[in-house]
Amino acid sequence: MSSELAWQDHTVLVLYLTGMIVFGVWLGKRRKKKENKEEDYFLAGRRMPWFAVGISVIASILSSITYLSEPGEVWRSGVTHITGKLVAIPFEMLFVWLICIPFLMRFKFTSAYEYLGKRFGNGTRKLGVGMFLLLVVLWMGFVVLASARVLVAVTGFELWAVIATVGLIATIYTMLGGMRAVIWTDVIQVALLIGGGLFTIFYVMAETGTGLTDWMAAANQNLEEKNHQSLPIFSFDPTVRATVVTVAFNMFIWHVCTHLSNQMTVQRYFSTKDPKAARRSFITGSLFGVGINLMLVVTGLALLYFYFGQGIEIDGGLDPETRERDQIFPTFAVNRLPAGLGGAILAALLAAAMSSIDSGINSIATVITVETKQAGNRLRTAMGITLGAGLFITIAAWLLDSLPAQWGIVDSLPRTFNAVTAPLGGMFLAGMFLPRVGQKAAICGAIAGMMTSVTIGYFQQIGAKFGQQWPEISFNLVMPAALFMTLAVALLVSFVPGGKSDRDLAGLTIFSRK
Repeated sequence: MSSELAWQDHTVLVLYLTGMIVFGVWLGKRRKKKENKEEDYFLAGRRMPWFAVGISVIASILSSITYLSEPGEVWRSGVTHITGKLVAIPFEMLFVWLICIPFLMRFKFTSAYEYLGKRFGNGTRKLGVGMFLLLVVLWMGFVVLASARVLVAVTGFELWAVIATVGLIATIYTMLGGMRAVIWTDVIQVALLIGGGLFTIFYVMAETGTGLTDWMAAANQNLEEKNHQSLPIFSFDPTVRATVVTVAFNMFIWHVCTHLSNQMTVQRYFSTKDPKAARRSFITGSLFGVGINLMLVVTGLALLYFYFGQGIEIDGGLDPETRERDQIFPTFAVNRLPAGLGGAILAALLAAAMSSIDSGINSIATVITVETKQAGNRLRTAMGITLGAGLFITIAAWLLDSLPAQWGIVDSLPRTFNAVTAPLGGMFLAGMFLPRVGQKAAICGAIAGMMTSVTIGYFQQIGAKFGQQWPEISFNLVMPAALFMTLAVALLVSFVPGGKSDRDLAGLTIFSRK
């Protein structure tokens, strides 16, 4: 299934990709005039405007995965999936605002994993770095793959060419411009992302003469006819794909762990001048995140009405019962929007992907440079690592192409890179809230958490290896179970010889932070 792009669409894509490289070159030239080139490259001189940082945070978190999955998920569960996310928002905002940001901002770190070294020791710090590198390579690889699959499906381009182009462009402008390029290109990319969604909504509204009420009715009818159900509020059955409570709990854990232990997010707050500015960035990013997620759900409702509500076959014969539902939005753009506008939507998709990729490779370069205590010209070293990180992410994209075909993007996230999120975040939470936990206990907890993530995420596949037909456990249980196991094992091991902390914890826990 492919669609012929008009020359206007090709022009838009080329202009966007060229513009990103030119912008990176320009910022790179500006950096050479700075007095402290290294701090400017890693943290933009710790002087970035709070609003730009906030937009950049949400850009790196959302990525093309959200841009594709939220409209596609409407075909599977209506609007109840976003309901679970919205329920979690007040709780996660309070926790991050009151605890995470002010706690970490006191240390003036460059790498978030410096905290693990001070709190536990070098062994835990190295484990944290290793887990982060695994997380970000898988995450960015998945982002590249998701974007590439869609572009291949709707344009007929070769998969290898799309993966190479997306990875290469993002790597070049990030390598040249550093953190400043990452943040300001993210601002541009968020504008493209929002514009693409809003235009689609108003286009369907004008073409069909309908509105949100009609779209909601069509979504409910689609669930009934396809024998799907809106998400239940809660269920004790671990095989139930999702409930409002499990989605909310899952999102709360994800946001807390991401704002504590993910260098991609934490590094942005470190680039602001003080905790007050970091908090403003967080609020800005959170509000933009809510708005963008709601916009994408409405986009999904509009597309569902356009096809299902009007009895029109989905372009290209896409099957919304499979992971092809994630391709409906860009396929609609190429086939139904005027020439040039389809290319603009694809550019927005690339923008969403690159806003995460640039964050990932810049964070990898920062962490490796800082953690390995590179001597000499650290700036040149970081630029070389950035180039290498782009290569590894491209390779990861190829490897992730073997995921089960029935999983959509939403189902795949906790089973790939988010399998690392809870164990990594759990080490930070253990350091902050469990004073008796020492290095040995923290490492045992993280390993137990990783084993839990893999076991639950691939329970059905593991059973098949032993000739058993085990059920598929809900993907929403991966992170909660892994976090619980990380903290529980860390606490238990702290009671065995060598597990209790023997370090000076002044300023390193919530209870001794003053």
